[in-house]
Amino acid sequence: MSLQTILSVAESVGINDHKFVGQMLSRNMRLSTSEILTVQPFEFEIRPMNYLLYSQNRAVLSALREVDRQGEQYLNFGSTGWLNYIAYRGDMSSVQINATAIQTATTGKTIVLGSLPAISSTDYIVKTGDFIQIDRYAYIATADVQRGGSTTVNIPVHRTVMTTVSSPIGAVIGQYGTTTALGGSTYTGITFPVIMRDYPTYSLIPMTNDSFIQWTGGFRAIEVVL
Repeated sequence: MSLQTILSVAESVGINDHKFVGQMLSRNMRLSTSEILTVQPFEFEIRPMNYLLYSQNRAVLSALREVDRQGEQYLNFGSTGWLNYIAYRGDMSSVQINATAIQTATTGKTIVLGSLPAISSTDYIVKTGDFIQIDRYAYIATADVQRGGSTTVNIPVHRTVMTTVSSPIGAVIGQYGTTTALGGSTYTGITFPVIMRDYPTYSLIPMTNDSFIQWTGGFRAIEVVL
């Protein structure tokens, strides 16, 4: 729970979910662009609080030291004060979400969701910006999708689905649903497997009978795409 602990008390979180796009400006000032197809991993820059007490956080430092920039860690935003980042905005209840399933027709940049609840056809299954997780990977809906009258709905997402769905699997949407096992544990809601790319050093700032931990910079983590 080392990096997760840092996330829970972070001063800010920077997020990069951009496409990999090249730009070229010609001599006559015409701009052309080209997207290079990649797995488009999420990157997070977590700026930690600088006033953690050393005596109360030695276990956190030990865990960070152990995993360093090599081991995989898991960021679950729903269990921190950063729930707003992945919070579900559609009209299904948590019970209804837990009953839905990702269908085998899921492919490309379209997630097919079935086992839909009996709600109004004009209610929203997801809204633009909602997160959906399949296996290890999270995807962001790029359109509002209403219930309609069919047995399934097609949800367009921001990057290509990286898991072949061979049989229907339970959906994880926003802060609801149970993930596949990540590092031997399951999580509730959207969870990102990451490895730290930047691991800042720290200084100890003395105070009465203790010290504050002051970091030299932020923790930068990138999603692990297998």
